[in-house]
This record gives sequence, structure tokens and C-alpha cells, in this order.
Amino acid sequence: MRKFLQDSLTEVAYYLELILSAILGLALLALSGLLLADLVGSLTGGIQADNFIQGFLSKAMTLAVGVEFIKMLCKQSPSTVIEVLLVAIARQLIVEHGSSMDYLIGIASVAILFAVRKYLFTQFDDSNNIIMRASQKVKVANIIARVKIPSEGTETLRDFVTRKLKEEEKTIAIGACVYLKNVALRIDNMHGDLITRVEIIKSIY
Repeated sequence: MRKFLQDSLTEVAYYLELILSAILGLALLALSGLLLADLVGSLTGGIQADNFIQGFLSKAMTLAVGVEFIKMLCKQSPSTVIEVLLVAIARQLIVEHGSSMDYLIGIASVAILFAVRKYLFTQFDDSNNIIMRASQKVKVANIIARVKIPSEGTETLRDFVTRKLKEEEKTIAIGACVYLKNVALRIDNMHGDLITRVEIIKSIY
């Protein structure tokens, strides 16, 4: 009964997010029309170019953040979250006139986000499938993928998959799977005999 209620509430929340995304989409569409009207009006009116460009960029970047936010609501994954943060930080760097320290912090934040996307994640198919480097620690993978993979000490995904496949007397090859409760681990790529990428598949059965 408890699981049924949890699943039902999750389903309701999902559709509410879609409705909210549709409302935000309509609002952004209307604001885009107003932004276009401002641009047309600026061509005929006598306005200061510097002030107009500053205001125009601010509004345009705000709309871009809104678009990325809609993408995050429709398809929730670490990848879309990082994209929203990148656009939001880029807006602050481009539009706001902060101090040198503010710019330095913003640039460092962008660099960190790019590093996270490059080195922690190699590919995102959807919210239920995440492909990670086999050298990633199982404990870290549990936090990132929101799963509960039992591990021994500082075991990596490569070590865990190799150990489980040997216990089950299965061949270690691309496509080989280890099935756990509500999650499966599949070898996505190998370099020779070394496992290089592991796909974490949530709620497979």
C-alpha cells in the first residue's frame, strides 16, 4: 500500500511538472514576442544603444535560463541540471557588472561544472539509465545515480561487476549484466580485458 501511494504521488508530481512546463513555455513565448517588439521599436525610436543592448541581453539571457529550466522539468537528469546552472552563471557573467572576484568565482564555477560533466558522466540516455566510468567508486555512484549498490570498502564499479560476474560464473564481456534489487549493472565498454564503462539501469524489474 505504501509503495502504491508513493508511486501514485510520484506520477501526479510528474504530470504537475509537465503542466508547469507548459505554462512556463507559454509565458516565455509571450515574453519573446515582447522582446521582439522592443527590438523593432528600438530601430525606429531614438534610444541609447548601450542601455538598450544591456537591457536586451538581460531579458534574452533570462529567457534562455527559462528554456533550460523547462528542459530540466521535462527530463530530469544531472545533465539538464548542469545545463541550467551553466546558462544561469553565464547570464550573471555577461549581464551583471560585478567585481573582479565575482567574475573569478563565476569562471571557476563554469570550469567546475564542465569538469563534472566531462569526468563524472560520459553519457545520459534518460533518468533511469546512467553510463559511468568503471573506475568510479561504488559509494559515489550510489549518490550520483540514487541507487543502493552494496560494496566492499572502496570498491569501484569495475571491481564490483567483475566480482559478481565471477560469483555467478558469467563471462566478463560487453553486455554482461549483474542484477540486483531494483537496479542492474551492464558492461557498456571494455578496453581489452579491462572494463572501462558501466551502465547503471534503475528499476529494470
